[in-house]
Amino acid sequence: MTNRQRKAAAVLAAFAAAVAAWLPATSAQAADGPVVHISVWNDDIGIPIPAEDPPQISWGLYNDGPGAAKDVTIKADFSKVKDWVTADGQSVDTYTWSPIADVKEGSNAGYIVDLRAKPGTPLGTKGTVTLSGTSSNGTVVSTDVQVTAGNVELSVNELTDRKGDKPGSTIENPVTISNTGSLPAHGAQLQMRTTPGLSYADRYSNCVYSTVKDPDYQATQQALCTFDTVLEPGKRYRLQQPVKLDVGSQALFEYFQDDVLASPGDATAGPSGDNKLSLVEDGTATSGGQRTGRQVITVDNTADMVAGGDKAKGAPGDVVPVDISLSNEGPGWVHYNLSDDQPALLFTVPTGTKAVEIPKECSVWNGNAGTGEQTPGAPQYVCDPHDNAFAVGDSRTFHFGLEIRKGAKTTTGEVKAMTAYGNVMTFDHNHANDTAAVTVKVEGDDSGAGASPSASATTPGGDDSAGGNDVTTQTVADTAATGSLASTGSSSVLPVVAAVGAGALLVGGGLVFVVRRRRA
Repeated sequence: MTNRQRKAAAVLAAFAAAVAAWLPATSAQAADGPVVHISVWNDDIGIPIPAEDPPQISWGLYNDGPGAAKDVTIKADFSKVKDWVTADGQSVDTYTWSPIADVKEGSNAGYIVDLRAKPGTPLGTKGTVTLSGTSSNGTVVSTDVQVTAGNVELSVNELTDRKGDKPGSTIENPVTISNTGSLPAHGAQLQMRTTPGLSYADRYSNCVYSTVKDPDYQATQQALCTFDTVLEPGKRYRLQQPVKLDVGSQALFEYFQDDVLASPGDATAGPSGDNKLSLVEDGTATSGGQRTGRQVITVDNTADMVAGGDKAKGAPGDVVPVDISLSNEGPGWVHYNLSDDQPALLFTVPTGTKAVEIPKECSVWNGNAGTGEQTPGAPQYVCDPHDNAFAVGDSRTFHFGLEIRKGAKTTTGEVKAMTAYGNVMTFDHNHANDTAAVTVKVEGDDSGAGASPSASATTPGGDDSAGGNDVTTQTVADTAATGSLASTGSSSVLPVVAAVGAGALLVGGGLVFVVRRRRA
């Protein structure tokens, strides 16, 4: 299998799993052996003319069972289109892939084949390619792929990122759609999404408005607008009115995303109504556009992240519970997806106690970042919520169990709101509530609360055998945030870092490159 085939196979394996949810419920019991479905990535393919990068028929397999399908061979019938379509450069009636000895139950990878239109083929020529197969102990269900000479290629314009808009203002985004393909698009859809701090200032009769869940954000406002305009190849069209977005009181880190959707020959009539958003011809198609556009909008607003402490009481040898917290008191909501330096909470364990129960979202602090380890007995831990989107009023609580050491006095530790790499949260202008006390009152000690923890040389972690912080001293990392860049220490409890290291962060439908901060 070539590298290209392996790459396609990996994509198709994931695709086949998704397809399984809607595949027809074929009765495996009614067949002699397993039933295998061919799942194609795209069943309606436009072949660009000329085709610098030819499209492909890409397929995978889904086996309903029972058991594995043996000796599976898949072929494509090109007899109806061989006069004008080539398969991997060949003019053939049938294109057959290498046999697959064993197709397990569930999703399985497949293969690809390049499609090209022969010179002189009239634009708009259509035909059908049928994929079918055989198995030595089962049944393979066939599927059809429609192919068309020429293609529709729609893209939206790139919007400039914005910074400094204030709550209460309105943003106007001029949106255009270009058709850089060779066939007209008989209608189009524009799907627009905004984060919770933005809302649509205007409502149109041919747009459907809803709230949807976005995997990277909280509730997201969507507008799906349908146009029955024919978008001719080589031309650009603009929305008659710019997209107006109202900036809400909770807006802080926002985005606006637009996706243009269409397929060859897909004529869709938009909903009727007087207040209709229309497309207007606007010159020559713009090259270099993209199907999905994303605009980052950083609003001139703040959010107050608050550290919450706790009190506990017990005797030496007891394990006492403490619940520390990180909360957002607004006015802005927080989800800073342009960096992995997310809101976090640093816990300095009170002198004379040892952390023996550590939450899964907290790990040993090494002075620059979390280590990802829930090792008992460390002097400090950093807690980084896996769900790091904070709506106004949201709070995350982290439960620790502290063992009181023999000879300990009533003692006080500290929690501190900061970023996951020890920096100041620049959007938080109120630092009076960045820290809070965690006090453990030791029974039989009438001396009162111990002194607040002092800062000294950085230590990468506690000594479990020594019992964490000593009853008389406390060695902690210097967490004074300087605004300088944080170190590259990685933590398994930081989902962005674990997933992408120092590289790229996938947001919604786009790719955002992030820079990890370093401390001086």
